[in-house]
Amino acid sequence: MNAIDVDPALNDMPESEKKSMSKKLKKNALQAQKEALRTLQKNSEKLTLFNVQLSRLINELPDTVLLKSREGRKLITNKLTKQLFKLHDLDWYGKTELISLIAQEAHNRLLLEDELKSALAKNQFKLYYQIQVDNDRQMIGCEALLRWEHPQYGLIMPEQFITIAENNGLILPIGAWVLQTACEQLKHWQDHPQLKELPIAVNISSYQFSQPEFVKQLRKLLKKTDIKPEKLKLELTESLMQKNISDTIEKMDALKQLGIRFLMDNFGTGYSSLSHLKKLPIDQLKIDQFLMRDIAFDDTDIMMVKTIIDMTCRLGIGMVAGYVETEQQFSRLKDIGCTAYQGYLFGKPMPPDEFEQQMSEVPALV
Repeated sequence: MNAIDVDPALNDMPESEKKSMSKKLKKNALQAQKEALRTLQKNSEKLTLFNVQLSRLINELPDTVLLKSREGRKLITNKLTKQLFKLHDLDWYGKTELISLIAQEAHNRLLLEDELKSALAKNQFKLYYQIQVDNDRQMIGCEALLRWEHPQYGLIMPEQFITIAENNGLILPIGAWVLQTACEQLKHWQDHPQLKELPIAVNISSYQFSQPEFVKQLRKLLKKTDIKPEKLKLELTESLMQKNISDTIEKMDALKQLGIRFLMDNFGTGYSSLSHLKKLPIDQLKIDQFLMRDIAFDDTDIMMVKTIIDMTCRLGIGMVAGYVETEQQFSRLKDIGCTAYQGYLFGKPMPPDEFEQQMSEVPALV
């Protein structure tokens, strides 16, 4: 019997019993959906891979307009997704409604990708700035954070579109725009009494940093904007060390000779960095947010962070604790030797005008 068929025996039931059974069926269906969702959440890695592959399949369809029709969605749901679920050992039976939602989500990502292609030309990207402070809460720097101010969806965070940009190559023009905008901001602040000595940290995609012309392009940008290179810090991720470590070191050395400083972002998410850390010309580490989350009350996290602090001191490397949101976190970090901090406790990311206005009220960086 198909799910849409009606059991003839139901026709002989009293209306009250039919209603009771209807409620029970709805309750069971809702419970089944919740169980399906829990199953998929337990298989998050498979689901992520599934979503990526589904997006690729949809992108390869000869006419993606089909997705806007009932037949198109039915095609995606009943053929493509069924095959992918079988491939990843996920239970297909009873998941049709959930898969329809996933297919729609994949379609939305494709729409977002199309709009991402024109976002740069439409000046929808903005750089926000977040303060970094010392033990006395005095300003010692800031980080430039990318935001997409979408006219329909509002403020879109980078984690929602950076992966898309990396997959389709848009990360290169976006990354170039971020670097240029940050350098122009440094140039603008050179005449600002409170901000003229303020360094800016800029996140660099591993894909962007791996480009053969990266050093040449950045050298040209520094000359064009005429800024002090030592005011620019490039934030790199540990993933760079899992690729061509010798090329990474060569580029870092070339840029260090210009005066640029380097910060390793999200330190503590992997182990590859430990074997290469002494080889890399790193100036600072930023501790990963997962170690910071429970540091106010978790002794294990405290021990791990203290170990990192002690290690960086011995290696002559600075350290910044990111994602500091509470006074308890701040206090514990000071107790174990931390000296630099960033997070909502000290200031949220702000547009440049708002940042300048608020920073004008704090002592100047000397």
